Amino acid sequence: MANYISEVNITRVLRAVYLNHGLSRVDIAKLLGLNKSTVSKIVGYLEEIGIVETAAVGDAGPTGGRRPIHLRIRPNWGCIMGVEIQTEAFTVVGINLNGDVFFSHTEPLDLRGKHIVDTFVEIVRQFLPSLDALEMPLIGIGVALPGFVDPERGVLRASKPLERYQDVPFVHEARKRLGLSIPILVDNDANCGCWGELAFKHTDRPPNFLFVLGELRKHTIEMDDYRIMALGLGLVLNGSVHHGHEFSAGEFRSINYHPDTVNQFAVTDDEARQFLQNPRVDSIIVDQLARHIAFLVNVLNLGKVVIGGPLETLSEELTAAIYHHIRVNWAYPEPVKCQVAVSRLGEQAAAYGAAGMFIEHLIEVPRIDTPPGRTIRRGIDLLEGLMPRPPA
Repeated sequence: MANYISEVNITRVLRAVYLNHGLSRVDIAKLLGLNKSTVSKIVGYLEEIGIVETAAVGDAGPTGGRRPIHLRIRPNWGCIMGVEIQTEAFTVVGINLNGDVFFSHTEPLDLRGKHIVDTFVEIVRQFLPSLDALEMPLIGIGVALPGFVDPERGVLRASKPLERYQDVPFVHEARKRLGLSIPILVDNDANCGCWGELAFKHTDRPPNFLFVLGELRKHTIEMDDYRIMALGLGLVLNGSVHHGHEFSAGEFRSINYHPDTVNQFAVTDDEARQFLQNPRVDSIIVDQLARHIAFLVNVLNLGKVVIGGPLETLSEELTAAIYHHIRVNWAYPEPVKCQVAVSRLGEQAAAYGAAGMFIEHLIEVPRIDTPPGRTIRRGIDLLEGLMPRPPA
């Protein structure tokens, strides 16, 4: 227990430094309610392994004394690879601990007849040399997949786009195949959009928001003639990504959906194929989507909506429609306070968020009451095997 509490406090200090650039040891002690000697010991350990460094030396107080040393996360202490795999393409990004993208690549992908884990292993092996050349150690990989994903066990539960309907122990098989000691984390692609919004919003982390991921791609890996808008939603409630008890939270289908169609909206499949090519179809789908989003905003009291993926090309029309339907469907005189924003990451949104997921887990304070079956490490424990053990 002593070691566990120590690791909890180490993570609390690491989180404080990450979210509050320029804190001193005294600031941290006051913020976390820890004694100064404990904070000094922990900061010394974090400086020793190199993840925390001095940002600046402050001025002494009016009565003199020791000048405060301000701290920050060392951005290039390690890099994280983010990977998104969809029905006909994949995207890989490399980021540092500040979220700066120093490497990105997207290319077509043919998944027909291929196992999803085999594909992921090939992608990682293809791009590891590119990351090695940066002389920045790879400390983790985040993966974004379409479908139901159990991130705690690292399992792909089901995916209509990938035509998988039985559990795939994705993380276990990938780690075994790659032989890497670094952590691999996986989640649904729209949820990864949420992780990206959380990880790099240090002082402005909205507690309740919706991430809307719209990607123009094949509906499933075998359906070459059904290249349409695929939409997924990610929910953050009370500061946490909401997965639902079956990990299907965020799966979208219009309430006016036609049972004899493939697409997710109340349009014909021929019309769905014309999305982003036919302004009339764009207008219909934008209006339908805005109505659903406005409903969620008002019912769940969400403070923000983020639009991500190629859907960003219609952000102006969608933003206006969302605001309109929020107002129309609200019964009180006090207006709803909800910001609609654009991720601006385009096709990189999910891959970038997958890398951000790793950072969020790195600064997440572990819980003592760990739920049964949880396999993802939290906090500084996520880096076990990559650095010396912390002091007891």
